[in-house]
Amino acid sequence: MRRWAIGRVLAALASVSAAAVAVASGCGATDGYDCRDLLECDVMNEDGTSNGGCEGTCVVAQHADFLPGVYLLRENAGLEDLECDDAVLLKPHWTDEQRRNAIPPSYRKLLVAPGAHPGCAPCACTAPACVFPAGLTVSSGWMCDDGPGATSTPFDVPAGWDGACVAPGAVGAEAFGSFRIAPVTARPCEVVASPVPRAGDAPAGGRVVVACDARRGATCPNRAHLCVVGAAEMLPGWRRCLLSEEDEDVECPPGEETSGLHFSEKLTFWREVEDSRACSPCSCTETAPSTCQALVSTFEDAACGDLIATAAVAENGVCIDAEPGSTLGSVRAEWRVNAPGSCAPSGRELVGELSLRKKVTACCLPEGT
Repeated sequence: MRRWAIGRVLAALASVSAAAVAVASGCGATDGYDCRDLLECDVMNEDGTSNGGCEGTCVVAQHADFLPGVYLLRENAGLEDLECDDAVLLKPHWTDEQRRNAIPPSYRKLLVAPGAHPGCAPCACTAPACVFPAGLTVSSGWMCDDGPGATSTPFDVPAGWDGACVAPGAVGAEAFGSFRIAPVTARPCEVVASPVPRAGDAPAGGRVVVACDARRGATCPNRAHLCVVGAAEMLPGWRRCLLSEEDEDVECPPGEETSGLHFSEKLTFWREVEDSRACSPCSCTETAPSTCQALVSTFEDAACGDLIATAAVAENGVCIDAEPGSTLGSVRAEWRVNAPGSCAPSGRELVGELSLRKKVTACCLPEGT
């Protein structure tokens, strides 16, 4: 712990005829003044050495390949939006000016390089299928006439009909002149909307590191040293680091070059990160066509017992004239040919690239120091 301790106060008193220098020890009153009103008191370390006017830490000002001074770093986590005024402990009793002076100046925001792309999950397609007709359209005229004076009555089967006997309604003889059976359809294969993702390390895009200049305005006894924020001033999560903007790889300076402080943990950040990596969209290509044909039977009653007609239906609908006086009550179908085709998935290839520019190397003290 550093503290205001015994220091020296120098006061220069000048007159026309003579000059005298009074030297006093301690931070008590000197001729009615406290030493803080005259000169800055020394800050004494626990080992008895003087830290000059620096209440933080005195560090070597410049290292080869590194920016001068020390920087405070912390990564924004989750929805945090950290700034440099979140780096140090601001005391409640401080004035606004003291608070402004205590806040480290902003250096810049640094970016963490995204991790390895997890790769692209394989594409998948639904199987093609033959689908029964969607129902019938009944006309009061002959040959499915829908001209003036003719009435039209829908006789639709339920969605997903499997051909079993159904009675969608009842059509009387006055409205039952003919009927058209809807075509059989071949449902094509389709892209599966949500394939199971492949396991892997997710990209770490968007991670931002706040970097603040930790230099203080106070002076250190050694002119080659700078005063920087001390460990006791930092809020949890922040670290003190040396920064290099060299493109080439740099080595962290040894402890004997950094006043015994071990900036030993090496981290790499970037000022510009552009990650356009993505998976191309999936598609399904038909490799063999489907062949589908159904036998559709219509009945007067609601239980598929009194047959009206049976017709083979494929990709084109079929029109059938009804016997005069007959009615329509139910319909049933079965497959005559049910041969779905096949298809092949494609896509989900990794496209784009990761571009990292303007490297910044950080050599940091261990967490908590």
